[in-house]
Amino acid sequence: MQVFKSYFKILNRHMGQMIMYLSIFIGIMVVLTATRTNKAEGDYEAIKPKFAVFDYDNSSESKALTEYLKKTCIKKNIKNDKKETMQDELFARNVNCVLIIKEGFSLDVVTIPGTQAATTFESAINSFTKTYNTYIASGYSEADALAAVNTSLSQKASVSLLNGKSVTSHSGIFYCFSYLGWVLLVMMIAGIAPVLQVFSKKEIKERTSCSSYKFANYNRELLLGVILTGLVVCAVIFVSATIMFKGSTFSFSGFLFTLNMLCYMLVSLAFAFFISKITSNSEILNMFANTVSLGMAFLCGIFVPEEFLSDGIIKAAHFLPAYWYNQAVKNIDFHPVKELGFIFMCMGIQLLFAAAIIVVTLRITKAPYGIKKHAVAAAAHK
Repeated sequence: MQVFKSYFKILNRHMGQMIMYLSIFIGIMVVLTATRTNKAEGDYEAIKPKFAVFDYDNSSESKALTEYLKKTCIKKNIKNDKKETMQDELFARNVNCVLIIKEGFSLDVVTIPGTQAATTFESAINSFTKTYNTYIASGYSEADALAAVNTSLSQKASVSLLNGKSVTSHSGIFYCFSYLGWVLLVMMIAGIAPVLQVFSKKEIKERTSCSSYKFANYNRELLLGVILTGLVVCAVIFVSATIMFKGSTFSFSGFLFTLNMLCYMLVSLAFAFFISKITSNSEILNMFANTVSLGMAFLCGIFVPEEFLSDGIIKAAHFLPAYWYNQAVKNIDFHPVKELGFIFMCMGIQLLFAAAIIVVTLRITKAPYGIKKHAVAAAAHK
């Protein structure tokens, strides 16, 4: 197992970059876990400011306004409307707004300027007063205008989604495995490609071919090291996700997320193999790692939601493996059972991408060798 041991000795030199990207990824996940919730879009609730009211007008209009505000806001009681009292109550957040209705239906609103609660409260007052004044200007009596205002403002818009689709926010674990489409690729290229570059050096290959070490054993041990590295990285990510999302990975959806991650891991290893064969320059390697990983992340809906991407970009993204990885992640989060066939199709397409990249790489690396071999044979013949 000499090649296997040598592989990990070389890998140890490049472990720093892999740990750096993994730390960045885990840090992002911790922030997302702390800020995002698994709340459905249909569960939207409007902000209800807390308000106090002092009605010195005591008219039908002022009473109607107070009743309307009770429906859209939360009414609180405070001692009086003295300046010091109102400031103390606002500072303690016992109320967000204070409404003073003077004689003649003159309104004074005391709030903390610029706050969302103040904006919502003032909007509710404006909706009532503007609608009421409109009916009065149209010739309605006071009583009829107030009745019409109550009827008008009590109506709610009926909202339905096209094609009967339900809209829910993504779960936290979705973002974990979605962003993995970026970090897994860059980690594999930055960590494994430099190791493969070492084994691809001409002097190393010639020394190996001259030794008694079997070529089959050489390839087998190198492949075993690469696969084991990918599995260890995936295991670390799986354990981190299990801890952050409290065992959500131990479910059917978690199983599909993990299986999809393993498929994309093979794609990432194929990219690492490809770049290790086409260049021996470490700077080009790092440029390739960041350009490809970030490019696919932006084009395939990982960093930028598909809703914000044009149809042309989405069509072009079909030719990138990260697109199919992210499609699988999205459907696993929403419909793991209903879309099971499509999910497995996405995984299969990723495996085909991995196989195609390996075949292309072998073809590229084989061509110069074949040309050189024929040139040597021709020279010997002469």
